Amino acid sequence: MQTEVWYALATLAAIALGPIIAVIVTRMLDRAAEKRRRRLDVFRNLMQTRGVRLDPVHVAALNVVEIEFYKDKDVRRAFQSYIQHLSAPMPVVAEQDRFFEQRSDLFMHLLSEIGSSVGFTFDKRDLERLSYVPQGWDSDQNTQRRNAEMLGQLLAGQRAIPITHFTGGQSPYPEPPQIEPPKVSEHDAQF
Repeated sequence: MQTEVWYALATLAAIALGPIIAVIVTRMLDRAAEKRRRRLDVFRNLMQTRGVRLDPVHVAALNVVEIEFYKDKDVRRAFQSYIQHLSAPMPVVAEQDRFFEQRSDLFMHLLSEIGSSVGFTFDKRDLERLSYVPQGWDSDQNTQRRNAEMLGQLLAGQRAIPITHFTGGQSPYPEPPQIEPPKVSEHDAQF
């Protein structure tokens, strides 16, 4: 009889606790899936913009690395090294090539660590070498940045608008049409 009581209690506990346990397990699985999705989004955004590092999507992805990879020491260490380098003052012109090469190496190391953390293995050199950015994008970004800087200086009163007298041999505009005066006949001239 005692076996039947224990069996009945176990059945009652399973009926009562089964749905609760199922909901808890489902919530845990959903949280894990959401965490993985967010981490993949960060990785995907950094991969997509690795050739255009001034892109707002790139900067936004960088700014959430510490949150999304909080418990991953390797990613956080690589992130801190990269951010410290981004915050470092620009060296003299002679050392700028080495400076930017080091910055790129630190970023590729960060990207490699994040990739490993989310389950992708890439060679650091391939990450840099196999990205594509049209040359026009870089040129457009540089032009926009330079124009915005000059406009800011102009509006702040730090720069004047240069005005020069144009005396070129050829005008970029076509000549205006010539209007000939009407011809007067001898008959019209007498009146």
